[in-house]
Amino acid sequence: MLMKKILQAVVFLILLAGVGIVLTQATLNRRSEGCIQLADFYHLEQGKVDALCIGSSHVYYGINTCLWYDEYGVASFLLASPGQPVWVSYYLLEEALKTQSPKLVVFDIGTLFRRQEDFGASSWETVISMKPSRTKWNAIQAVNAEGTFLDAASAFFAFPYYHTRSITLDKRDYWDTRQVRYHGFRPEFAAISESELAKWGQAQRLHSKKAVAVTARTEEYFRKFIELCQQEEIFLLLVNAPFANQSQEKQEAANYLRIIAKEYGVPLMEGNDYINEMQIQFEDDLLDASHLNVYGSVKYTRFLADWIKGNCSLPDRRGDSQYLEWKEASGQFWHAECKGRLLQEQDTLQGYQKLLETEADGVVAACWNKQGKAAVFEDGQRIFQKQAGQDYFQHFDLGQSDLTISYADGEASVYLDNQPYGLVDEGIHILVYDKVAGQVIDYVGFDSTD
Repeated sequence: MLMKKILQAVVFLILLAGVGIVLTQATLNRRSEGCIQLADFYHLEQGKVDALCIGSSHVYYGINTCLWYDEYGVASFLLASPGQPVWVSYYLLEEALKTQSPKLVVFDIGTLFRRQEDFGASSWETVISMKPSRTKWNAIQAVNAEGTFLDAASAFFAFPYYHTRSITLDKRDYWDTRQVRYHGFRPEFAAISESELAKWGQAQRLHSKKAVAVTARTEEYFRKFIELCQQEEIFLLLVNAPFANQSQEKQEAANYLRIIAKEYGVPLMEGNDYINEMQIQFEDDLLDASHLNVYGSVKYTRFLADWIKGNCSLPDRRGDSQYLEWKEASGQFWHAECKGRLLQEQDTLQGYQKLLETEADGVVAACWNKQGKAAVFEDGQRIFQKQAGQDYFQHFDLGQSDLTISYADGEASVYLDNQPYGLVDEGIHILVYDKVAGQVIDYVGFDSTD
């Protein structure tokens, strides 16, 4: 009888744990920076990451994983979150090393100047999203070291924090976020405003040589981070991405961290010291005062990659069938993000057509007007054409999608995957589908005055 009760209790606990795991996975935050990157990381196959980059938003805006793969063959991943404090960075590194064996770790020191009260609240959700383990428990204790900021038990099991999201979940919670964050990289095309950049014109000329100690806890975890890399025989590069909102406090803290880095024999690359070599132009290459945009990320990543190539041996994974995930992510980035952005920036029909001709690879473009005149181009070649007033129905198999274009009873219709398209009454519609990206990258209407 006693054994039966024990068995029932064990079965109940197993079922309870299973339900908890399912509920946790169903309600985890997959929309916030840091949480998205961590969820993607957990989906990676073991032993695939050669270069692991850790730190704050400087990392996921500044290090272009797609370019690093395309031009250098490096399989990299960014485990970054907003305002990430070094104690969160340390435990993310510890977590990452359970499944990956990177040959290089790049750690951005951009947030380490902060005082003790700046405890990195924006990174809490990333800690909550970690898998339950001793590492996660220690990360929670590190967050709570100066006060109770997280309920430890709730944060450890995650579901108690996220359970209220169960009534607001939608399909966005289950998207493959690799298509949104390219192995952690978040591309942004906007540029800093003139007024915001002007605020920091004086700060860019600061050149303090003084070294002021960071907080004791920051130094403790900074040293632990370095020592863990050296213990695991991982090449460590410390960086600080280029930024405009320089301050004396940041400079003096960076000078202090440089002394510690030198003590361990670890290189530290201060991005603002190399903006001329990178050919960084703040007015073009910054998203805001703190972060690089996609154009800046290209320059910064090339500079880092060239330096790394001369100092750390990383394998070239291009052509390796086991690393197709990086090739596919790169194709998605260049076709969906960059090509789509170029098209969206065109405001004349003539400019739009010219760009479609130069960027025709992988593109299907359907053009039509209300009167039924239509043409479809694939890879720059016309594959379909009809004059106004003719009745027709044509279907196109685009691989991952289906396009139909028709004209009947005086009405033109265009559907892509059963979704109708139509913008202007008088003028031309252009629907641009990219076969590499597997999606519509632009849809525009030009009125008859153009």
